[in-house]
Amino acid sequence: MSTFKRLLPIIILCVLEAVAGILILTNGEGFFSVLFMIIGIFLLVVGLITLIRSLLGGRKGGSIPMAPMIASLFMIGFGAFFTAASGAVIPFMVAFTMVAGCFMLVNGIFKLIQAFALRGEGVPIGFLIFDAILTILLGIVMAFYPFGATLAKWTIIGVMMIVSAVIDLISMIVLANKLKNTTVAVVEVRANAVGNDAKETVAAEGKEVQTESTEAPADNKDNQK
Repeated sequence: MSTFKRLLPIIILCVLEAVAGILILTNGEGFFSVLFMIIGIFLLVVGLITLIRSLLGGRKGGSIPMAPMIASLFMIGFGAFFTAASGAVIPFMVAFTMVAGCFMLVNGIFKLIQAFALRGEGVPIGFLIFDAILTILLGIVMAFYPFGATLAKWTIIGVMMIVSAVIDLISMIVLANKLKNTTVAVVEVRANAVGNDAKETVAAEGKEVQTESTEAPADNKDNQK
């Protein structure tokens, strides 16, 4: 298998990642709306199939397996949620950002309290205080300015996906070049080894022929005697 064929799946994933990043930057609402719809439909279909299989298993005389049934109900519920949320992506994302901001704010406050509690125990708390303050600031921005934070988050995600895809593609090109050079070197080494073996074989056969030709006159002389 050629190097390009081996790396083709990874290259396709990198291209899809870059396309997703560009779509998020240009139309984040539309991208997440379609994404939510796909996730919702997938969960609904898988959940319904699992539920039907569980019910059919109970009809055949056996007990209905509860674990697959509960999992299927959860999948159906989440699928319905994502399908419904696809029509209101921005309110959903803004609400999610606000809730996440509140959690970050509370977490930052607890971090700050813990940092000051460790002050008298000889622990360097400078980094802990910096981390706590940064967490509090991010929590305030996300909780009290959720719309702007959501748009900024989309921008950051899109840029990171594009940069990651470009870096991965460059890495794949470098890796393919190295693998190609390595393959060529291995082929050359094998060719040289085969050539050396062939030369040794020819030399050994030449020695055997020379030995046989030297021994033949001696045998003739003995026969004449």
